Amino acid sequence: MNSGKMIEDLRPPREIEGDIESLRTRLDRLLAELDRRRHELTDVRLQARKHPAIFIGAGAVVLLTMGGVGYAIYRSRKRDELPQKVKRLRIAFRRAVDKPERVAARREAPVWEKILAAVGTTIAVRLTKKLFERGWNRTLEAGRAAPA
Repeated sequence: MNSGKMIEDLRPPREIEGDIESLRTRLDRLLAELDRRRHELTDVRLQARKHPAIFIGAGAVVLLTMGGVGYAIYRSRKRDELPQKVKRLRIAFRRAVDKPERVAARREAPVWEKILAAVGTTIAVRLTKKLFERGWNRTLEAGRAAPA
């Protein structure tokens, strides 16, 4: 049935069966090819043989990442050892005794820095306010449009 009208095929049934059989055969071949490609794509050994550079690169990235993490762990443990901490504390106290005015001295921020901070804060506040207003208005409009 096509748009309300019956379409009759005037070909003999044997010819129609032949067409159906050829379509099935073609579809079977396509599915077999898709299955073969799927197996090929999921075969890691085959992919490693076909694309060795990619596997070498991925392995290098993994090794470098693991090495970096291992080195970071090693350094954090070395840093927490008592002799290193004592040495750093001794150096810090020596600096504090030599120049006590630099220990916790507050310096006055330059004028340009204060102006820049005020402008940045003003812009951020206005943008935030505008975004909230937009969201609130949309929420109100959606509430009015929804059937009660």
